Amino acid sequence: MEHFIDALGEMCPIPIIKAEKVLKKIGAGESVILETDHSCSIQSVTGHFENKFSYPCKIKEVEEGIWQIEITKK
Repeated sequence: MEHFIDALGEMCPIPIIKAEKVLKKIGAGESVILETDHSCSIQSVTGHFENKFSYPCKIKEVEEGIWQIEITKK
């Protein structure tokens, strides 16, 4: 099951905080899709979850300047 977080217009650490709240509530194997329009959030979010929790992250540019980061809980 996927959970969607709209983080458009929000700068770090807000997207990370929002994603952590959802990830705490979901089960292993479930994913969070975080949508952002700040390119700096891509590195911050993926680095945080890959390094701190070893959660795999996938990045997809869905529109010019808008990215979706898929974070899968282990």
